[in-house]
Parts: sequence; structure tokens; C-alpha cells
Amino acid sequence: METQKRRYLTAKVATEMFKLNPEFLDAEQQRQVTQQVERLLHLQQAIIHSQEAAGVTVSATQLSQAWDNCLAQFDCESSFLASLENQGLHRDGLRSALYDELLCELVMERVSCDVPPLAIEQARAYFDSHRQEFSRAAIWQLSQILITVNNDYPENRRKAVLKRICQVRHLAQTQDFAKLALQYSECPSAMEQGFLGWCEQNKLYPEIAAALPSLAAEQLSEPIETALGFHLVRWHQYKPAKAASFEEVLPLLEQRHSERARTYLQKQWLNSLLAH
Repeated sequence: METQKRRYLTAKVATEMFKLNPEFLDAEQQRQVTQQVERLLHLQQAIIHSQEAAGVTVSATQLSQAWDNCLAQFDCESSFLASLENQGLHRDGLRSALYDELLCELVMERVSCDVPPLAIEQARAYFDSHRQEFSRAAIWQLSQILITVNNDYPENRRKAVLKRICQVRHLAQTQDFAKLALQYSECPSAMEQGFLGWCEQNKLYPEIAAALPSLAAEQLSEPIETALGFHLVRWHQYKPAKAASFEEVLPLLEQRHSERARTYLQKQWLNSLLAH
């Protein structure tokens, strides 16, 4: 099964590192993948034969779920099995490779399960010194039609563009905004019928940010001039600025603490394991 495990890891590492199947790797990519696969095999064997692995087993349900996760990446089972064959893998070989992978994950969970809780004082000190991290500016869900000004071309000089954007606004009174955006807008959002999505107020052009509060939801603005050109803007939803409280942030801080602590414990254990 050693060959099967190596083939599985080769396919996995090639995809993770280069988004390619092994047969499409060039010589340098193959060298890097092979090097990483050997490291992983060495690491897996060290973990599996460690004292901490004693008594750890992978359940049939866990193995079946891992198999199903692999299968879910393909349109059908026949495509999945054809891919296995292309990589020189068979069912039992893949199951064996998945079993070892899951076993290593379970051992790593075992050696990092004793994480001390985050002290409230430490959490509050971090929160107090990083409040900006837990707040956001007001946000607007917007759509727009943009026509840019470019004085290098007569038809795109300011006066001509202003006339054109006014004509588009007049059409918008009786025609569908999405179709007009697709037809006239020079913003990439034209391909989304002018939809920009959620935009932070402090990242908008100041002229647009200043105009939005005076508009009702779905109301189309007058032409707004910015350094880019002229915009017709409408907003769909608005969320005011918000600063999260310490109580709201605490679960996130505890999660981060737990993840960092587990990673630290795992690295310490692996370093000790490989040093012997």
C-alpha cells in the first residue's frame, strides 16, 4: 500500500501546490511535489507510530465520509473511478491512504486538546487596543451607471459626457435601469446590470457619499461628477456604522485563542517527535 499512499499524496499535493494533475507538472514542479510528498510520508509515519497514537482509531463512518468527500468532487462515480485509475490508484489503496490521513488528524487533535481557556482580562485588553478591528463604517448596497471623462477624445470630454449621462437619466424614467447599465455604463459592474454590491461609505468617492443620504431607497440620483466622470447612482439597502461590544466579540476572541493554542501545541509536539 506504500505505493498507493505515495500516489494519493502526489495527486493531492500537485493539486494543492499547482492546481494541476501530476502528469501535467514540469520537471521543477515534479521535484517540489516529490519533495513535499516525502516529507508528508515521513511525518505521517512518525505520527502513526507515536505513543500518542495508541488507541486512536478511525471509525467506519469517518472513513466513509472522507470517501464521499472525494467522490463529491466529481460529476458521477464513474468519473471518480476513472480519475483514480488515471492516477494509478484503486479503491483499497485510496481507502488506506485516507485512513492514515484521518488517523494523523485524530492524533493531532488528541495532542492539542488541553488548551487553557482565554483569560477575560487578556481578551478585554486585546479588545480595548483593537477596537477598530471590530467596527465597520456605514455601508450601502448600490447600483450605478458610469460614463467616464477622457479629454483625449472629443466624444468623451466633459461637456459631451454630461449631456450623454443626462440623456441616460431621462431614459431611466421609463426604461429598465439594468438594461441601461448594460448598454451605457463604462463601469465593470455593467456586466452585473450596474450592481456594485455592498460598499463602505468611507471608500466611496466623497461626492457620491455626500449624495446618498438625500436619496430615498431605489431613487436614481442626478448626475454626480467625480474625478472619474459622471455617475447615476441608486441605493437598495443601507446599514449604519457599527461598533461591536466586548460581549459580541468575546466568542470570536476565544475561537482565535483556541485555534492559535492548538496550532502551537501541535507544532511543539511535532518538533519533539521528529527530534527523536
